[in-house]
Amino acid sequence: MKKLNRFKQPLLIALLATILAAPISSVVNAAPQAGYTHYVTDELEVPFRRGPGYNYKIIRMLKSGSSVKILEVNEKKWARVSYRYKGEDIEGWMPSSLLQNQPIAKVKLANQIKKTARVEKKLNQVVSEKNTLNKRFIEASTELKSVKAENFKLQKELEEIKRISRKSIQLNEENEVIKQEIEKLKSENAIMREQIDQSEEANNRQWFLNGAGVLLVGLILGRLFRMPGKRKKWDTL
Repeated sequence: MKKLNRFKQPLLIALLATILAAPISSVVNAAPQAGYTHYVTDELEVPFRRGPGYNYKIIRMLKSGSSVKILEVNEKKWARVSYRYKGEDIEGWMPSSLLQNQPIAKVKLANQIKKTARVEKKLNQVVSEKNTLNKRFIEASTELKSVKAENFKLQKELEEIKRISRKSIQLNEENEVIKQEIEKLKSENAIMREQIDQSEEANNRQWFLNGAGVLLVGLILGRLFRMPGKRKKWDTL
């Protein structure tokens, strides 16, 4: 018996694995069995009759959720409605209790799914745009940092240029002062040269006069102190 149980265990495990691996739809769509809870399908069809009663002939079966237009409701709560089929309006009767002024849950669910799909699509677009904006923001931030660094560098260069310019202006002003001093010195030098030239000319003139005076005095002295010689005639020296 124990050996038989040993053989049964692998078989049970394999059977359980097969059941768990089976598609869920096959379990859901399994045939109804007694003792299990099931749910009524929403795929219902309502008879669309020629007259207001169950004894009238059925024109066609309308699926749940079909759109109809109520034309009248009699005292027995039967509604005469108009149904659009292949471009034509068909009139018939059905119990008013089977009609409601809102779409059925299945239609609402389908509309909600469509709406949710649109919202999700819009959300995905917004997320994509957000990611794009974030990427652009990161790129712009990086570029801004680069521009700030370049601007800082240019500011430093500008300050250096301004400093050199101020130094150049100062040197230029000093050069102008020096030029003025040089011009002043040149003027004074020219005046001094002129004075020197005049002084030299005066000295030369004075030396000339002094030499002429000495010569004249020598002649006079020579004339006065000449040795006596032969007496000459009075008309000759």
